[in-house]
Amino acid sequence: MKIIHTADLHLDSVMKANLDKARAKERRDELTQNFVRLSLFAHQTGAKAILIAGDLFDDKRVSKQVGKTVLNEINRNADIDYYYLKGNHDKDSFVNLIKEEGEVPENLHLFDYEWKKYILNENEDGRKIALYGAEFSGDNNGFLMNTFHADAEDINIVMLHGQENEYRGKDTTDIIPISEMKGKNIDYLALGHVHEKKMALLDSRGTYCYPGCLEGRGFDECGDHGFMLLDVNEENGDVIAEFIDFANRKLHHVIVDLTDCESTAKAVELVREKLSSGKYNFKDLVKIELTGKISEEAEINEEYILHVFKEDFYFLKVKNSVKVNVDYRKYANDESLKGWFIRLVENSEELDEEMKGQVVQMGLRALSGEEIVQ
Repeated sequence: MKIIHTADLHLDSVMKANLDKARAKERRDELTQNFVRLSLFAHQTGAKAILIAGDLFDDKRVSKQVGKTVLNEINRNADIDYYYLKGNHDKDSFVNLIKEEGEVPENLHLFDYEWKKYILNENEDGRKIALYGAEFSGDNNGFLMNTFHADAEDINIVMLHGQENEYRGKDTTDIIPISEMKGKNIDYLALGHVHEKKMALLDSRGTYCYPGCLEGRGFDECGDHGFMLLDVNEENGDVIAEFIDFANRKLHHVIVDLTDCESTAKAVELVREKLSSGKYNFKDLVKIELTGKISEEAEINEEYILHVFKEDFYFLKVKNSVKVNVDYRKYANDESLKGWFIRLVENSEELDEEMKGQVVQMGLRALSGEEIVQ
């Protein structure tokens, strides 16, 4: 039996951190379409169940357009069972919207603050595939961990949304103490909340896994994103998990070292060389960060670099983190206005070394008549 494990879709996200209004709306629509694409993938591959381990939505208020799109997709795929466990971002607005539209679809299965159990292969031969899930209420963590029990003869999948930790600790809210889930006949612990894929051994029998978010939304969520496709063998109990790279657009943080670079033209060459690896697609969102150390007389114009490459990607930003390395010895005996200015900056007690370099560079540009862009 094939099962999809996903989490942290964060549908209806605002998406305004880097994008203008038009593209923010386009990205919100793309996130919603990811749910449609996921259902289509399940249909095409014969997956019988989609496990949503929390944060299907980004906010307690779900727009009717997004809510109805999700509901229509669930209704349209009656041969797929959707198991939706609310995360810390999810509230009851989607369920309330469903009730306004009619009854909860038979293929949509929900959870509560106590353990709920579903048998995923009710009418099939072989060992039972049992799915357990519960939502954190803020004070039920200890109760859930202490009362969980699964039959050793079944193939047991457990779904939770929270931050994994080896032990419970003082703050138990949304904490999943891995040590307390060991030795409880769990074959696969399907988690949500962490936006990067992580998979590790739970104990001698099972594994635990965060599939990561379905698609990155900001530059703190770069790289590959997708979901886990489980292939469950009902005869021998094996659960084989495969990561499916599924993001419509990827985000990349590209660091370009400009150490000893003296001109914007040379910087453009270095950026172009870095972007020529083939891993960056025109559909992607890219953040170029310029780093390294340059001399006070070097000229690096990040606005020009942005202009050169911005048409190559869906979105591009350039951050200048280059540090200016001033050789003050060159100006010790310089009697010109430039020498006087640099010595004045060097002797300042109000500026740290990094700020001194930036002030010197801007001052030299001003003295040469260049426009200063901060």
